[in-house]
Amino acid sequence: MNLSTFTKGVCVGMVAGVMLDMATTPRPKTRKTSIGKIMQNVGNAMDRTLTDMRHIMH
Repeated sequence: MNLSTFTKGVCVGMVAGVMLDMATTPRPKTRKTSIGKIMQNVGNAMDRTLTDMRHIMH
């Protein structure tokens, strides 16, 4: 096997992978909004849990 052929194949594979990733993932703004909503929901759940624990302890 020729080293240059292998290198070209690896490069083509990497470029194809990046292009596929860019095509399938949502826009960064959408991703950030989704992550923000998830973080908000987790924070609200933690607040409710801590409030319930405080009421149980007292």
